[in-house]
Amino acid sequence: MSHSTSKPVAIHGTIDLSAIAPDDFDASLQLRVAAVYDGRVLASTTVAAESPAASVPFSLDAEPVLLPGARWPCPIRLLVGPDVGDMELMAMDTAAMDVDFVPPRDSGREQEQAADEAAKAAATLAVGTLVVTPALYFCWLFCCRTYTIRGRVVCRHWIYDPQTGRYRFCDAPVPGATVEAYDVDRFFIWYRRDFIASGVTDINGNFTIRFRWCCLRWWPWVLKYWAIDPDLVVQVQALLQQHGITLPPLPPGPDPDPVYLQQIAAQAGLAQRASAAMVPGVAAEPVSAEAMLSVLPPSSELAALRVWPWWNGNDCAPDVVFRVTQLCDGQLRVIHSETNAQTRWDIPTSLHVTLLANQYACCLPVCRDPECPECLQVTYVGCTTASQIGETAGPPDLRGYALAASAGDRPFYGNLQIRGAVGSDVDYFKVQVSRNGGAWTDLPVPAFAGFSRSYWDGSNPVPAPAPAFTPVLKNGETVIITRRHYEDLHPALPRFGGSVIWFDYDTLFYFNTLASGALTPDALYELRFIGYAANAADDLILSSARLLPGCGQHSTESVFIRIDNQAMAHLPPTPLHPCGPGSVHLCTNEPDCYIRKICVNEGTPAQHCISACDILRLAASDTLTIHFTVSVPHTVQDGHLGGYTLAAEYGVSLAFDIGTGLHGTFAPDPTFETGPDYLSALGQGAPRPHWFGGDYKVTLRGSDFPVCCAYLLRLRAWKRTTDGCSDPRYVHHNEFEFAFTVLRPELCPDICPDRALALPAPASGLATAMGTGAP
Repeated sequence: MSHSTSKPVAIHGTIDLSAIAPDDFDASLQLRVAAVYDGRVLASTTVAAESPAASVPFSLDAEPVLLPGARWPCPIRLLVGPDVGDMELMAMDTAAMDVDFVPPRDSGREQEQAADEAAKAAATLAVGTLVVTPALYFCWLFCCRTYTIRGRVVCRHWIYDPQTGRYRFCDAPVPGATVEAYDVDRFFIWYRRDFIASGVTDINGNFTIRFRWCCLRWWPWVLKYWAIDPDLVVQVQALLQQHGITLPPLPPGPDPDPVYLQQIAAQAGLAQRASAAMVPGVAAEPVSAEAMLSVLPPSSELAALRVWPWWNGNDCAPDVVFRVTQLCDGQLRVIHSETNAQTRWDIPTSLHVTLLANQYACCLPVCRDPECPECLQVTYVGCTTASQIGETAGPPDLRGYALAASAGDRPFYGNLQIRGAVGSDVDYFKVQVSRNGGAWTDLPVPAFAGFSRSYWDGSNPVPAPAPAFTPVLKNGETVIITRRHYEDLHPALPRFGGSVIWFDYDTLFYFNTLASGALTPDALYELRFIGYAANAADDLILSSARLLPGCGQHSTESVFIRIDNQAMAHLPPTPLHPCGPGSVHLCTNEPDCYIRKICVNEGTPAQHCISACDILRLAASDTLTIHFTVSVPHTVQDGHLGGYTLAAEYGVSLAFDIGTGLHGTFAPDPTFETGPDYLSALGQGAPRPHWFGGDYKVTLRGSDFPVCCAYLLRLRAWKRTTDGCSDPRYVHHNEFEFAFTVLRPELCPDICPDRALALPAPASGLATAMGTGAP
């Protein structure tokens, strides 16, 4: 309906509370007066009543709706209720009055015209008194309540205690985060979320949210902003299918569709209320919950999840989920987001929650003990605890391997974060290194690499500035300043509870094993530390130099690190073994993987080998043998193969794994441990901590290929190397692909009607080379 707004009108009136007994009156109840038209609030005001004896005046400026060509605006409806939101006010019982802007027509025409002109010119309109009955007032008092949500947003850190053999956790607070509370409604396969209120976390991660909430009628057809919930679709569909009811195709729009529900009800046996045939896209009236439940199967589970029509009550308490954002490192990040499955139904008026932030949050690192003096303790290399790094010289020699105790035997690579605790009496330290048990030398720059660490200054966003902790040449020694000494030299740093809040307490330095010219890589390195004190001028006291012992130990603290960086070395590419630009295969043999040949019906008179892009006609009983190689350099420094996979991809995002037993089994070709992973290879006799790989094969049958289609064989291999945090499968890896087409006569007879038209024996080129077993 096309319309415009007229000039604003100041509407005045009073609210009569005289029927309310003094003992039942609550002066803290704020009242709201709203001008409503066409389902929306045009204007509103909030008033307070000091006692029931006095009339409460109100005034609001509203712009009523004026239809095109009309002289007078459309009437409006005044509502009086508690101070709640627009939708809540229009969905509950209120005192109401219709206000008509057209003057009465009981006078003569001249008087009427004079009244018309006077009314148009008037900027105010007195509407009289709206009377509030005791029943209404009691509903406002007891149906609308104040809710308080208190809580904390934290980063939960799990810590393994080797003394007890158990894990414990510590919660680090997340400051400056905005916590938003939403109310969830569910209607058949739809859901909606309404923003309720928000709060901001303090330095301890605590927040408080207060809001007013009223017990409302459940009017899903009035509510807006619905969306289809995929989880509800699955649950409702499963329930209906158990009773022979099919869920129709999803409606195109986001809002609940009465016709869609009527289709389901009709399918379930509900007689139509209208005698006329249903017109697609037109609904006479929404289907009631009672009518739907009379034909739909019951579900206590969906009722417990507050899904209409299985649940059809009054929404008397909020059903809350939370979303938390934080401005961290200059970016607004979502650090906690709850799904509908996490809804807290019918929360109490006082609720306490603990919300766990994800890895994108900036949390205050309080989960730490102060450092002990006169020692240094290496705690982590990346994310790997020092206790998980091998120290046994063997045999086998497991020194420097991560996860050695569990036979993970992962060497390290790249730029490694060395973390630990250093005593408060140490002002500067340097690092010394021994390669393969050789002499100790100072770790040179840039292998001895610095970093920056941020601190919190109490403001948002967090964190604040990030001072650099980099190696400096001081009194002839290349050293890094300790965190505690940096604090002593900078007394103006902001302190909370007497301490600077750093976002990184434990980084000592970075061991850059890729630094050009600084190290000879692929070796066993041992690191130790020399500490220095500084004088009042901040010069090193060279006589204070000492090898730092481990905390709680009499021996010098050191850590072994086995390095295996990926070398980009590879045999020159060939047509059967390409690499580099234009190929998915990397020009590296750390690791290398490739398919050597593929033969049909191997070992029989009908044996023939194929080339890439060939078209194969395979019967279900025919065999297809894939010969492939997966390897790493056969050296003392390497032998760190982690595993491999082989898969066939076809159609639209379809695939099946090869070699796991269902579609063939990996076998040596002719020897070597087949794996296909390091732990399996150890069980097959690989000499720990080495597995060099080798030549393998796997035999498929024609029946393994489910459709007539083009197939891509993807061979993937990886090493066990890690930076202390990364998953080795995605670090040093390589791939090889081989494509061909399979036609099975029993599946596609129109394409390959003549079984005798098998692929001829290869004549020359790639097929000949592969058929002869060329490498």
